[in-house]
Amino acid sequence: MEEPKKNFTTSVLKLSLILALLLGINHQTLFSQDVSGELQKTYVVKLRDGGSITGVLVSESSSQIVLESASAGTVTLNKSQIASMTLVSSGDALKGWYANPNPTKYLIGSSAIPLNKGEGYYQNTWLFFNSVNYAFTDYFSLAGGMEIFSIFAGSDGPYAFYLNPKVSFKVADNFYAGGNILYANTLRTVEDFAGLGTLNGFATYGNENSNITAAMGWGFAEGEFTAKPLITVSGMTRISRRIGFVSENWFIPEVGDGGSYYGIFSYGIRFMGENLSVDLAFINNPDIAEALIIGVPFLDFVFNF
Repeated sequence: MEEPKKNFTTSVLKLSLILALLLGINHQTLFSQDVSGELQKTYVVKLRDGGSITGVLVSESSSQIVLESASAGTVTLNKSQIASMTLVSSGDALKGWYANPNPTKYLIGSSAIPLNKGEGYYQNTWLFFNSVNYAFTDYFSLAGGMEIFSIFAGSDGPYAFYLNPKVSFKVADNFYAGGNILYANTLRTVEDFAGLGTLNGFATYGNENSNITAAMGWGFAEGEFTAKPLITVSGMTRISRRIGFVSENWFIPEVGDGGSYYGIFSYGIRFMGENLSVDLAFINNPDIAEALIIGVPFLDFVFNF
């Protein structure tokens, strides 16, 4: 492990540059969240017939809402007509942007920004790993997933799966905090493996279009926690209606090595539709780059509901 340690500084420098670009490319977006008050809230309202209307919420009753739309004027809608209402910043609405379809997820980990009650998403990674996340309240969501490669390969397992309950909330404007538990195991018995878990805390600065998250997690296996935490630093920024950048980076403690960490970083582009996002990214560090200079490809898509 001597060579990875020598190159770790290079990984950190690359990570710093990536995160600087993430925040610097679109720094105005980071502060563009509309905090002018509760009187002007802009929503994208999706109708059950497939249409949608973007406008400022003027009033709401138990059965109707009234929107002021730039394209359609004053519109009154029965709540029975509405499939969903998504809050967007007034700046996004003026630019013609729909709400970010994947605001809480990086590549693997998530931010502290919570899903709204009743929202969720399905994620597929490289076709063989599937996961679903659903928010039961505005503060609590539960994710779970399973690999299906073993099924397609015709083997007897191990059929790996995970569960990931998350609690998070808004602390102040543009600042969120939370924690989650990640538990992973296999449906088939694997010798010398009884499952593992991590207990994680994280904080996010930013909004749904541009944010940065720092997280720490302690692993738990065989009745003991790890002595040192796994550290992650992640960020995303949206630069246009359909395009954004995403980076997720891991600092992994090396066992029995006097506090040393081993770094792995990632960088990628996110393509966004109204309900769908697709990530094309690369996972890299100096060791990986020796074999594949651009890094290992990472491909996923997320469909929100």
